[in-house]
Amino acid sequence: MHLLSIPFSLLTSSLLLFAASAVPVSSIELTPDIFDATVEKGLWFIEHFSPYCIHCRNFKPTWDQLVAESAEEIPSVKLATVNCITYGDLCSKNGVGSWPTILMFEDGKIVDKFKGARELSDLKAFMNRHVKEPPTIVEPPTIVKPVQPPKPTLNPTGEVLALTGDTFSSALANGPAFVKFFAPWCGHCKKLAPVWKQLAKNMQGKITVAEVNCDDHSALCKSQKIEGFPTLVWFGRGNSENGRSEYASGRKLHQLQAFAEKASASGVEILEKPEQLNVEVAKDDVVYLLLHSASDTSIIDNMREASALLLGSPKIFASSDPSLHTRFGIPAASSWALLVLKDHDFRLPASTFYGSSASTSASDPKLRKWLLTHRLPTTLELTRDTFQSVMNAPQAPLVVLVSSAKAVQERVMERIRELGKKWRAHTDGSGVVHGREVVFVWMDGGEWADWLKGMYGIRGANVVKAEDGEEALESAQIVIADHSKLIFYDADREGKPIQFTSSSDIFAAISDAAAGKSAYKNSESFIERVARLLNSKMLSLEAFIMEKPMQAIFICLAVVGFIFFALSRAVGSDTMTAQQGQAEWVQHKGKNGRLD
Repeated sequence: MHLLSIPFSLLTSSLLLFAASAVPVSSIELTPDIFDATVEKGLWFIEHFSPYCIHCRNFKPTWDQLVAESAEEIPSVKLATVNCITYGDLCSKNGVGSWPTILMFEDGKIVDKFKGARELSDLKAFMNRHVKEPPTIVEPPTIVKPVQPPKPTLNPTGEVLALTGDTFSSALANGPAFVKFFAPWCGHCKKLAPVWKQLAKNMQGKITVAEVNCDDHSALCKSQKIEGFPTLVWFGRGNSENGRSEYASGRKLHQLQAFAEKASASGVEILEKPEQLNVEVAKDDVVYLLLHSASDTSIIDNMREASALLLGSPKIFASSDPSLHTRFGIPAASSWALLVLKDHDFRLPASTFYGSSASTSASDPKLRKWLLTHRLPTTLELTRDTFQSVMNAPQAPLVVLVSSAKAVQERVMERIRELGKKWRAHTDGSGVVHGREVVFVWMDGGEWADWLKGMYGIRGANVVKAEDGEEALESAQIVIADHSKLIFYDADREGKPIQFTSSSDIFAAISDAAAGKSAYKNSESFIERVARLLNSKMLSLEAFIMEKPMQAIFICLAVVGFIFFALSRAVGSDTMTAQQGQAEWVQHKGKNGRLD
């Protein structure tokens, strides 16, 4: 057969396939003539773009970096692009309706669409999830199981330890401590005293249960920023901000003990077998998994210290088993990785934090932010015990809050769990949109009626019956709350009420709220907002005076001096004006009275 008799399209396709096999990953721009022949075998990650699209132009440096780095890290996935302006029919054939759209092809068929944030780490994680062959394991197969350090004996007598400024730091250095800051004249402190004593007895040998008399040790209480009594503070490891957390939940014995037992649990537990992970994920709504190399166990100690801010929830499990690295597509080149598995999903991590030599420190702000950002499940019930952890969470999530009558609460809960699963699929597992985590919660409209009415204008739940079918779900009332700013959204960008029975309406409203495209309402009245603003200014002024008294005195004297100077000038000017007026009047009178 002569070379010239071969069809040009087939010849071009063959040359491209040869080039693709010679170079592990290269970003090829595909045309309709060669598209099917090019992607018919293997994995292809293809960006459909428009040269006039601003998002595509902004994304191009990230895509170029992905092309360069994935050639070594993920060689089994090839990358390519399609210009939708030039080849619009091809993009339409692939179901592309917006740009950029990035699709994963396997053996010529679309198997997945990338929906996450267009960040390099998220793109790599998406690609790794579709790689079937295990990555090359550089480390030897022998697994070295790290030995957890022995815990010191705490609270050996089961009694409350009275701390002073001299003993405070040394007592906390031995391990976790639960400290009550109190004043002898405080009525609430007196009421809590027997409960605190019983807590110390119940936690004997587990944690230090201590107290500080702020009347006798005011300097110590001031250094701990104690503003009211009693104040209960948990110290995870030593007297540092990393492990310090103020307790704000119930003060009954069983509530305090449950908190202390969970918070004092080891920050990182070693998985003995990979199968144990499935058991833990099935048991807890949120599980963190630390995957590290068998030769490096120092990260476990660092993670124990960093995880103190989680107060034992969620749990962190560690493993160096190669099968788990393969299962979650963690590249062999990664020093370590921290994954979060939510809502009993064994397969798809909600997020992955890739470690490096620069992020192994327990005080690394990026690691701490990640740990706090992903600690909440996608769906849960909002109660008095969970309120603080959700509405006042450090990452300030958007909370999709649904209120319903008691009779239909079970159906509403099922619906919200279904919404949570769809939302995770909608966001490629992350649950994050426009940088904001989203949490779905339900509340008893009867028990929380006053609070719901005062905060969001939600009036009493409608009287419905469980057998009312779809009408029962329609009775549920929904708002999207941004509690960190005390604002909420009860309508979409067009002003239409959010319908609880429509997933698409809810997801669109969430996206608009996160992007600031919808009109919000305030959870407080105008008077309350003004009062809160004035109160915050007064607190800031008070803090400034307490921290810098000499500067405050100087500024105060300067202001008084300026006012005195201004008044003196004003009074002096008025006096001179009066004297000049009197002299002119006398002179005028004298002239008028002369006999010329």
